[in-house]
Amino acid sequence: MTLQNQFLVAMPDLDDPFFQRTVVYICEDNEQGSMGLVINQPTDLTLAEMMAKMNHFMPTEQHYPEKLIFAGGPVNIEQGFVLHSATPQKYRYSFSITDDLVLTTSSDILYALGKESGPKDYLIALGCALWEPNQLADEIKQNSWLTVPATREILFTLPFDQRWDAANHLLGIQQSYLLSHEMGNA
Repeated sequence: MTLQNQFLVAMPDLDDPFFQRTVVYICEDNEQGSMGLVINQPTDLTLAEMMAKMNHFMPTEQHYPEKLIFAGGPVNIEQGFVLHSATPQKYRYSFSITDDLVLTTSSDILYALGKESGPKDYLIALGCALWEPNQLADEIKQNSWLTVPATREILFTLPFDQRWDAANHLLGIQQSYLLSHEMGNA
């Protein structure tokens, strides 16, 4: 079973400082390993600020929203990742995750975000989370993560500080603090 297009929901006692109370969207999961983006850890940088810095020497008529950029993971933190809804326009260095979700790593997508023709829904992250082959499966067996199918509402609509609880609610868990890391036997 592939974990692509699933959320990884950190268990409350996951003690890795980067991944505590995180929700990770899995973009790719295959025999070579897994890659995902943390979707609930914002940076203090907005898209508008980033584009103003990038366009300092090139004035533009485009207007960008004050949408926060996320810390997508501890790997490749200098690399930008844009998870977005599919559009008729194709961007360089894009990978289709589902029929309607695409991951793009080229800067041409950033300029499209300032136009009405750009993707309707998107999330920008700096860095990503990577797992070696079988590493993520082992972490799930060790009860570090729960998995649940991803929803567009949590990805793109819900405020970042509500995403961990909302992902737990998808699992039928109403009070996340009641989760235990201890596994039982029947």
